[in-house]
Amino acid sequence: MKQKFIEVVRFTLKASVTNEQFLKAENEIRKGKIKFQDGYQGREVYLDYDGTWLIIISWDSKEAADAWAPIFMTLPEGAIFAELLEFSSARQEHYTFVNPASDEQSGN
Repeated sequence: MKQKFIEVVRFTLKASVTNEQFLKAENEIRKGKIKFQDGYQGREVYLDYDGTWLIIISWDSKEAADAWAPIFMTLPEGAIFAELLEFSSARQEHYTFVNPASDEQSGN
């Protein structure tokens, strides 16, 4: 079974940015280079009632996610996307899937 690693990004948009503008930028990311990136599994986007956005990006491994980060910021769609975020609100977390029913994860 492939390992599953997720990158969780939580943020709000700049006050002048509409949800529609953000979703357009998100769609440009999805149509771009990321879909050909080794280890990329997909992106999910969520919106909380208070205007906080959450993006969960799934990867095969931490190494795959780490390889994407410097590429993303050099892409035109990455720059547009970044311009929409309120950076002071942005938080990024990383998690590796652990299957509690699997002896592999527990070391047994």
